[in-house]
Amino acid sequence: MSSKKKNLWLAVVLPVLLLIGVVVVVKMMTSSKPKAFNRKPPETVETVQVSPIQYENYQVLIGSYGNIEASTSSELVAQASGQVVSVADNFKTGLPVKKGQELLQVDARDYKIEVRIARAEVANAQLALNEEKARSEQALKDWEKINPNKKANALVLREPQLASAQAKLDAAAARLEKAELALSRSTVIAPYDGYIVERLVSVGELINSNTPVATIFSTDSLEVRLPVPSNKVQFLKSSNEGPAQVKLKADFAGETESWIVPVDRSDSVIDEQTRQWYVTAKLPSDFLVTNPKVKVGQFVSAEIEGELLTDVVVVPSTVLTADDQVFIYQEEAVYRRDIKILWQDEQSTVIDPDAADFVLQQGEKLVTSRLSFVADGAKARLKDAGSNAKNNRKANQSNRSSVE
Repeated sequence: MSSKKKNLWLAVVLPVLLLIGVVVVVKMMTSSKPKAFNRKPPETVETVQVSPIQYENYQVLIGSYGNIEASTSSELVAQASGQVVSVADNFKTGLPVKKGQELLQVDARDYKIEVRIARAEVANAQLALNEEKARSEQALKDWEKINPNKKANALVLREPQLASAQAKLDAAAARLEKAELALSRSTVIAPYDGYIVERLVSVGELINSNTPVATIFSTDSLEVRLPVPSNKVQFLKSSNEGPAQVKLKADFAGETESWIVPVDRSDSVIDEQTRQWYVTAKLPSDFLVTNPKVKVGQFVSAEIEGELLTDVVVVPSTVLTADDQVFIYQEEAVYRRDIKILWQDEQSTVIDPDAADFVLQQGEKLVTSRLSFVADGAKARLKDAGSNAKNNRKANQSNRSSVE
């Protein structure tokens, strides 16, 4: 074969043969491929738990927090100058004191001397007054002897001298009272039952008038100010229904103690910065005595008694959808239902069952399982029903095995 014919074979005939071979192979492969079957995907059926809807009463409890504080506290100051000569045994930081108890004594010798001087002045003034009264009486007798039918005037009766002597006696008595007051102020006295917060002086120190000697607080004024968010103020118990109760809780090294105390008052305005309303719970006067673990400044959590909601539906907050809806189970399907929320916290949601367009009937089956991205009207079955069917199948299999 000439080279010219050989080149023609390679350029024309060989590609045609290769193309025919490829077509034959593809045809064989397509004719032998498995047949595809179009199957309808299985329908998803949600397994749910339900609970019948029932109307009930719900006691609102508003969570809050605060610190135990004393509404009455004082800085005791000395009202006399001198050296501190003695203090009471319980004049120490953290110890209780009684109303009227002597806490501190300033050297009172100078004040006692002033009292004795003032008493002497009173005695002299009293003597001068008595002498002037005697002169007045004698002047009246002399006048009546000389002028029996005439009335003596004020000058004859020495009334100006009597008034002057009386005024001097009054002034001396006032100076005595002032000296005795200064003497009494040399003793610092507790103004009420309370506790020493801080002791500022000790025996031997020289103090002046108005020198702070201690800080105390009253045990009759212990209270807790509790903030209430503005959107929950409407649920506070009305004062016409009597004082609301507050449950206080405090943690002591893992042990929780609680107390029930009354609400004493509520603020008349909302705090402009926090936008919260404050209520104040009052603690009994012997609270620190009966609860030695508790200290002023103790942090406590609180549950404030609020309004009693009647004939409502209470559901766990976890069953609500992102759109604040619930699911109702009917005829083997679940349906979304809009609701009107009256109250909600982390645990419970309270629903108004009679609100227009949001009616929930007693006896309807509320889905208590958490459902996510479930369409309205999706097929569902009860969890208990599925369990019963499974148990029935197991029982049937067991019976068949026994028969065999």
